[in-house]
Amino acid sequence: MIIWPDFGRAVHGPPRSLSAYYSDRLLTRRAAGLVLLAGLLLAAPASALAALDPVLAPLKAYLVSQGQSPGQAEALLGGQGVHFEAKLLAGMLSRKERPRDYRQFLLPESVARCRRFAQQQAPTLAAARGKSGVPPEVVVAILYIESGLGSFTGKWPVVGVLASQAVLDTPLALRRLAQVWPKKQLAYLKSPQCQERFAKRAAWARGELLGLIKIAKQQGLSPLSIKGSPAGALGMPQFMPTSLLQWGADGNQDGRVDLNHTADAIFSVANYLAAHGWRPGLDRQGQYQVVYTYNHSQAYVDTVLDLAQKIK
Repeated sequence: MIIWPDFGRAVHGPPRSLSAYYSDRLLTRRAAGLVLLAGLLLAAPASALAALDPVLAPLKAYLVSQGQSPGQAEALLGGQGVHFEAKLLAGMLSRKERPRDYRQFLLPESVARCRRFAQQQAPTLAAARGKSGVPPEVVVAILYIESGLGSFTGKWPVVGVLASQAVLDTPLALRRLAQVWPKKQLAYLKSPQCQERFAKRAAWARGELLGLIKIAKQQGLSPLSIKGSPAGALGMPQFMPTSLLQWGADGNQDGRVDLNHTADAIFSVANYLAAHGWRPGLDRQGQYQVVYTYNHSQAYVDTVLDLAQKIK
């Protein structure tokens, strides 16, 4: 579920810049109800911790303001493989998103693969339909387009990619980004329009990072062990962390939601669609409106619905 601030995600009110958090040393730490890191981070061997990237230093102050101890924040942001991903961000943010060629998902071999998956997972898909009303073919279509039914869920350390986006509203991050930004577009990087865009994305990413910390605590994992897409999306359905927390479903009833597990992924997609208005008997327009909330792309929605029809 990849809906970034740039592509239609609503951000209510002006986001507070991370520089403001960093410079304000008198912030009141919230005591109750805040997310706390599990002891897994502090138990990490010293060899697994690297020097904190200076670009990420303002984020440490923010995490402390949100309930993390200084040691926990340091362990998280100084973890192995965590650094400011300048080249990745420059590639993602310096150009408009290219229209994806969705025709590949409607090829006969793609349809055949989806049908095999649907047959193999028939009991789980039927159970998810019974609970949500969402047809199996729609769930399978989304999982295929999002991750090839789990074949490519992402190899990036999610802490690192979210932390990198979370400091986009700081001067040092912009200076580091300028070093790898396309020279012909440097004027845009310095523009108020870009700064506003980055401020929204940074505020969004900070919320997602807090969501990731909560997920790690719930599942007894180190946040540093969680891998995902270049933007931080997780598992077979490519949910962002806050989406997992809100709509993730424990399909195999093992007490945790793991979006790399097929049953949990199936139930989570069905749960999301039902929560956004999917009902039995919806016409094409109604189905379109529901799937559009998953990805704000007309081509994406049409491909999901067309592939679902072919899978039946």
